[in-house]
Amino acid sequence: MTMTADEGKVEVLVRYRDMEVKFNGTPDEVTRAFLQFMEKMLPSLELVSTLVLTVDLEKLLRELQGIIAVTAEGIILTISRESIGEREAILLHLVKASVGFQLSKLEGDSLSIADILTLTGGKPSTTAARLSELVDLGWVDRVGRGEYRITTFGIKSFEESVLPKLKTGGK
Repeated sequence: MTMTADEGKVEVLVRYRDMEVKFNGTPDEVTRAFLQFMEKMLPSLELVSTLVLTVDLEKLLRELQGIIAVTAEGIILTISRESIGEREAILLHLVKASVGFQLSKLEGDSLSIADILTLTGGKPSTTAARLSELVDLGWVDRVGRGEYRITTFGIKSFEESVLPKLKTGGK
């Protein structure tokens, strides 16, 4: 928003994404026009904001307390991999990669299938089947040949359906 004053007149330019609206007049006129504009636009903006899916990193980190830990060497699991199922283990390691990348502890947010096999201790055919299921659900993206990354929807789904199980120790 920019404002200029010229003989008691005010000009306000509002830019939002690809939209630009200019208001001219006295301060009272411009204020009234701007508020009317926002009144008309706000319901649309509020609706759009309810449709946008985002991950609150701080909240996710709080929820992961006792499950992962950040060390000088990187991010580690603090629960035993035997205590969780293969699907949950895959998701947890992909979440860990995403968090590690966002915290600048890792250079990327994806894991190779070889890394996933090593981290989960799973069998290649079972791991491939679980990854395929997760891709079909939209929880995981295949980002390259043999590379996988958790999606925003995957993190949200992980928070809602997997984290409660991990916190109670159930599979």
